[in-house]
Amino acid sequence: MTTQVQPKDRTISANGINIRYLDWGDPSSPKMVLLHGLRGHAHAWNDFSEPMSKDYNVLALDQRGRGGSDWAPDKDYTTDAYVADLAAFCEVLNLDSFILVGHSMGGRNAAAFATSYPERVSKLVMVDVGPVSDPRGATRIRDEVLAVADEFDSFEALYEYMSKENTFASERVLRRRLQYASTDLPNGKRGWQYDIKTIRENMRVGAPPPDDPWALVRDIKCPTLIVRGTETDLLTPEVAKQMVDTIADATVAEVEKAQHMVFEDNPEGFLAAVQGWLK
Repeated sequence: MTTQVQPKDRTISANGINIRYLDWGDPSSPKMVLLHGLRGHAHAWNDFSEPMSKDYNVLALDQRGRGGSDWAPDKDYTTDAYVADLAAFCEVLNLDSFILVGHSMGGRNAAAFATSYPERVSKLVMVDVGPVSDPRGATRIRDEVLAVADEFDSFEALYEYMSKENTFASERVLRRRLQYASTDLPNGKRGWQYDIKTIRENMRVGAPPPDDPWALVRDIKCPTLIVRGTETDLLTPEVAKQMVDTIADATVAEVEKAQHMVFEDNPEGFLAAVQGWLK
């Protein structure tokens, strides 16, 4: 899958920070907003955004602390902060109603937003995320973030390191992910284009578990699609089923040959799952 259509690269000021986003498709089309995961960025969705832009005006955000958006000036990377950013983003762009798609951390942010602003979210897609995580995946992500270096001698050195952790995504997709997740440093090396030091420290300290994790999804009113990679180590089939039982109108779709990064591991399968549900 190759991207032929190119998005408009835009930045707006919202909630006291600059938020960069990719604007795909006809502005008069129905809106779709995409939220990436912990280490992601707007370009991670390219293989999904481009075909969806035939029917939707797709807006893929760099959430705070990632890509071209500002890092949190107060180091606030809580769900409440991300939700406030999206609410302000909607106000600036006059987004009244849209389909909201979120992966992993972005999926939690999307669920929280849909609960707080039900009038704005017509449909919700939660990608490989639930109120509780499989400890295997949660531990893996924590270990990866804590272990990775702040900088590498070159992009190729960074790619070689990360390719050992990402065995399902194609070389093309992984190189694109890392291209936009990293940047050339003044010292000639390659470093991360997200606030890794703060995110790492937050992960090292850890947050207390919520008293009621299922509150994240219990009050979602809009039709919801839960997408799970069959090879994921984060969202178990049991949790996905419980989400269907908890959310008023929810469906599960499983994408074969995909781990946690479902839309990158199997772009065609992910696209088919979402398009099939939307129809």
